[in-house]
Amino acid sequence: MTKDGSAGRLESADVSQGSTVLEARSSTAVNPASPFAETSSLPPLQVYGRNEQVQSPNTRNHATRSQPYPPNQQWQPSGQNTPPSTTPQSDLSSQSQDVAGGAFRQGLNAIDQSLNSPIGHVPLYGPSDPGYFPLTDPQEACLFRYFVEELSHWFDLCDEKRHFQLVVPIRAKQHPSLMYSIFALSARHLTRLPKYKTPGGILYQGQLLPNLTPHDAVKYTLKCIPVFRDFHTIRDGERLESIIATAVILRQLEEIDDEDEEDDRTGTSDGVSEDTRPKHQVNFLAIIDAVLRSASSQSLFRSRTLIQAAYWMAVRQEIFHSFTRRHPPQLIIEPEYGLGASKANQIVLHTAQVAKWRWSDGSEKEWLRLQKQGEQLEEEALREFQPFFIRKADRANGEIFPTIWYSSALEVTSMQLCIIAKMVLMAENPFLGGQSTSRARWREIENQVRQMILDLCGISLCHPACPPALVHTAFGMELYGDFFTDQYERKALRGVVEKFRDARAWPDRKLSSMFQ
Repeated sequence: MTKDGSAGRLESADVSQGSTVLEARSSTAVNPASPFAETSSLPPLQVYGRNEQVQSPNTRNHATRSQPYPPNQQWQPSGQNTPPSTTPQSDLSSQSQDVAGGAFRQGLNAIDQSLNSPIGHVPLYGPSDPGYFPLTDPQEACLFRYFVEELSHWFDLCDEKRHFQLVVPIRAKQHPSLMYSIFALSARHLTRLPKYKTPGGILYQGQLLPNLTPHDAVKYTLKCIPVFRDFHTIRDGERLESIIATAVILRQLEEIDDEDEEDDRTGTSDGVSEDTRPKHQVNFLAIIDAVLRSASSQSLFRSRTLIQAAYWMAVRQEIFHSFTRRHPPQLIIEPEYGLGASKANQIVLHTAQVAKWRWSDGSEKEWLRLQKQGEQLEEEALREFQPFFIRKADRANGEIFPTIWYSSALEVTSMQLCIIAKMVLMAENPFLGGQSTSRARWREIENQVRQMILDLCGISLCHPACPPALVHTAFGMELYGDFFTDQYERKALRGVVEKFRDARAWPDRKLSSMFQ
């Protein structure tokens, strides 16, 4: 890895020169101003966790804190005892709600239909109530532990304060819907991993869970959704944060079930019958978008760090859906949200904007803006997120992927998203179309894109404790895997796909078929 000057850009060499790592070279005509420092109708947003200490419910004012529900008490819609707000909606919030209104109404209709379905009235296997701790049901205790130890880091990849690991479990003790969403995601994820399956049932942390099945995820989900009906009446910040976090957790569950529906049609389902899924799927994206666009969320965004953490996780979820399903992000991703955000979250927002350009805008003007913004973010990211060890792949000894070590999952995620955004802008450059571009230039671009994918693979393989790194690698492989024709490289990529399948509980059907 070489440096030339003080400014750096991610760059890759031709494959024939060997597998290189992220090399720096001088960038020209870089605007020193922040890429997100645009004029805005919204006040600057503070970075969550930097200007406010995260408080647990035990340190907050008990007069404003939501109280636990007594055992066996019927769940009541949130906000019934909340006084109406006297704060008028801003023009931005009103316009945003109009934009999201149609999709959100569809989500509410799905909620009504799900609650009226026979599945909505199926009782849980145990009478335990999540309003009180400690949990009395070993199965629910295992689901709670699995979320904290195995899943929360997926949500906290770009969050230095680790809200979903440290704050959400505390809030879940007071907000049943949040607890049920934790149970739902853990049940779905835990029952997919082969390493926990035994003839007697799921075995986790020495606890045999013979009654745990993927059906429990559906039952828990249906217990969550009534809380979304009345979010617009809620003015209590902690309650609203919990609702947004609940929706974000349930959307992560959607990432599994969406592809399982396709597997049902192809006969590759993991055992979840269509009869145990809600007939009308709830659109959690529409719910998240509507809640975030509401006047209450807009007014609380700068002061409530869990809302900020949930928003950035929702944006990363949109990046996942956008790249895997090849459609533009639907969530609000205005530049105003990047003002004052951490460098990692600025890269997240930039990647989401690139995805929106790729599958929606496609204009030359927006490409130029994103290219300039990306170059500046790369320069800043290389200064902040330098790898502490790099070694090129030794092709003579059969190595295909470089060795690149970073010190944290935050650095891994930031640099991988940076590479993905650059890869898309390079491969889809609107100025290279037509006969004016030589074949040599196209070969050069393909070589650089291939090298970026190899770098993504190297980073993910070097960080096995960060399974989401394999997900980001899959983005590039799905988009531009057909750039690889060398049989040794394709065999190596097939090995990455196998690790992708083993390390996470998300379907990998598309990648498996690409590198058969």
